[in-house]
Amino acid sequence: MHKILVTGHTGFVGKSLLHLANQKKMDVFGISKSNGYDLAKITDFNFLDSENISGIIHLAANSDVNACEKNPDETFPINVKASVLLAKYAKKRNIPFVFASSDQVFDGEKGNYSEEDEARPINEYGKQKLLAENDIQKVNPKAIICRLALMIGENGGYEKAFVENVRAGKEQTLFTDEIRSVLQVTAAAKYLITALQFQAGIYHVGGLKAMNRYELGLQLATKHNLHSSFLKKGLQQDVVLLAPRPKNVSFKI
Repeated sequence: MHKILVTGHTGFVGKSLLHLANQKKMDVFGISKSNGYDLAKITDFNFLDSENISGIIHLAANSDVNACEKNPDETFPINVKASVLLAKYAKKRNIPFVFASSDQVFDGEKGNYSEEDEARPINEYGKQKLLAENDIQKVNPKAIICRLALMIGENGGYEKAFVENVRAGKEQTLFTDEIRSVLQVTAAAKYLITALQFQAGIYHVGGLKAMNRYELGLQLATKHNLHSSFLKKGLQQDVVLLAPRPKNVSFKI
């Protein structure tokens, strides 16, 4: 693999992926809003021809579940349209295309989902991810789709926000009825790079142990030497959320 394109390279997963790629001495061309590429407004990716890309890992997305629910027309271009256009470009160039999807494509009614289980999203973000998956497979049958579980890591995302809030003395109500196959972002980055060599299809990427938000909070508190008195148990079903959240989207790994 000579040079890979990574979209959303300055995001939570992207930073870990770039760090790993640098360790492996891989040549990476990253594009995101931070370096002037607004994927939501790009109508074709032929400008990449001069970069001689030999593989694509597409991470860029608007993963704010509430934003997707409130303004789906604004998030659709990046979550669906750009994803399909990139998949088409990869097919034209006959290069591997890895798409980062989400566990939110499931309704959370049963948990322990395998790749063969039917996806039935209950929020707009999950619906957009599933639509992107389906359209990508139509335009590029060789596409590799990686559904990612909830990711943690000290450089951003949920873990960073959690630690900052607890250190600031803010009480955290953590749901015991929301279960995820929590995954270290560094493990996700390693998997996504390896996925460039996979056969076409859908792959679930998650940790081996499923846990609820409260259990995760206790683990993070221990890891960062935080006082667990700020952590309170709660139930998702007792809270009115802008975007519905699936209860158990754990993966069968």
